[in-house]
Amino acid sequence: MLNELRIATAVPRWALDFFRRHLVMVMALSAVPAVERFTGQMSARDPVLGVTLELTTLAARVALIALALRFAIQQEPAIGPIGAAEAGRRLRAFSARHPRSLVLQAVLIALLFVLADVVPERLVPALTPVGPLYWAVLLAAKNLTVIPFTMIWLVGAVRQALLAPTPARS
Repeated sequence: MLNELRIATAVPRWALDFFRRHLVMVMALSAVPAVERFTGQMSARDPVLGVTLELTTLAARVALIALALRFAIQQEPAIGPIGAAEAGRRLRAFSARHPRSLVLQAVLIALLFVLADVVPERLVPALTPVGPLYWAVLLAAKNLTVIPFTMIWLVGAVRQALLAPTPARS
């Protein structure tokens, strides 16, 4: 079980390191959703502008995932050149050999959710009155930190599975 915990915690550690190494890229792409969420809480919007900003936010998040995949997988010599069939085989093999690690990662992400979502969005407003500025700052902060970190973490989980040693094909 200790080995599975080590395997599970390696991914968020890698994600944090990736986040730090690519901080400018992550912040630049995350600034778009952060500003959109902040301004959305502070003022009413024209519906067309709202849809446009939501699509821009979606594009920024897709770009972050695409770049994270490129840096984490495509540029990794051990896994960059493998094809889809081999990637699928490696993902299945990892999940078969390390189901506890995957469950532990799910628990860790759930803990992150509780700390970053439940506490500030449910507990704090229940204890003290909050206004639009609180929500605007909270959503902007989460869009700069928690959301991109979680996206990078998921890319890291795929990376870990693809890099793991696999038994020879039969």
